[in-house]
Amino acid sequence: MNQPTANELESTVDAATARQRSMAALRRLAEKRPVESLNYGEIAGEAGLPWQTVKRVLGPRDGLAALLSGEASGPLDTRDRVLEAAARVFARKGFLGASLDEVAADAGLTKGAVYWHFKSKNDLFFALLDSRFQGTAEQHVPDAVSPEALAADPKDSLKSLLCGVLSRVKEDPDWPRLFLEFMSQAREPEVRERLATAYRQTYRISADVIAQQHAARHQSPPADPALLATFWSALMDGLVMAWLVNPDIVDLDKIVPQLVDLLWRGLDPANARPAP
Repeated sequence: MNQPTANELESTVDAATARQRSMAALRRLAEKRPVESLNYGEIAGEAGLPWQTVKRVLGPRDGLAALLSGEASGPLDTRDRVLEAAARVFARKGFLGASLDEVAADAGLTKGAVYWHFKSKNDLFFALLDSRFQGTAEQHVPDAVSPEALAADPKDSLKSLLCGVLSRVKEDPDWPRLFLEFMSQAREPEVRERLATAYRQTYRISADVIAQQHAARHQSPPADPALLATFWSALMDGLVMAWLVNPDIVDLDKIVPQLVDLLWRGLDPANARPAP
């Protein structure tokens, strides 16, 4: 298996965990050397994180001593404020219509504070994407491999999992609209690569879940788990897009169980149920 890149590693660690690990590493190193002599690379090596992540969650080097003494809380709260403001502004104005000035104003911060954490509007969206991805994985992956899910009928378990994922989409419809708008920027190499990285992570996690589910049931997957993960991801993307365009026609709660039943039987006409 290929080793994850720095960008992939960073996006799998949420901000709170990264800060905890960075602070623990800083304390250990500060017991051996003056804190003023430490650099981001050394702290990152001790924490097992990219140095860019350590810089982001701990802030300027001249503030490290204050962090250790408890006199400062670091920039994490500011970064979270920017992310929350960006989610609101992007939802109101769209990705193309929003500006970093508006994000800063909504967060009650200067534009410079926004640029301290994010180098561009694209970078800010990538952070929102990582946060969204992390939240979805943390919410649904444990349920998919829980003893209850593994003991249930496999088809019913799949229906429950897919409906659960789509329920989050329905609760926050601004996000898929924003994501589709951002996809239009994929002509830019940086955007295309970051989106590709996010999808690769989704495929990897989904494939692992599929393999775990079949192994726990002492079954062999009907196809390569990576292929199945790609298929289900593409199907869900297509359903969300169809729902956004025609919400009155595409009833996600109704159509997902029907699709699972259809796919479970197979598309061979010989398997079709006879007409009543």
